Amino acid sequence: MAELHLRRWSSAVDSLREGLDGFGAGFRRDRAWYGACLAHAYAGAGEAEQALTCALGVLTDASEVGRPHSWGELHTVASVLLRQGASEGRALVDALAVLD
Repeated sequence: MAELHLRRWSSAVDSLREGLDGFGAGFRRDRAWYGACLAHAYAGAGEAEQALTCALGVLTDASEVGRPHSWGELHTVASVLLRQGASEGRALVDALAVLD
């Protein structure tokens, strides 16, 4: 998480992927939080397609058990992608709107 906040995108991606792999399927809230943060790291690194794929992978859990933290992080991801002009940002906004 420190790497994410320091905007060290590549190392944040590596650390968050490793952390996410450590959670079993029963840890929905934690998986949603780490997945949303991983999507943010991908977006920060300019990897829009990876960010969208990751975000969509945790979207349902973030909506059902990850509010407000995971849900808010996914909105941040959408914002980052939109500011970059990535079409994936609009796709994420649309997916979030369905579950909002």
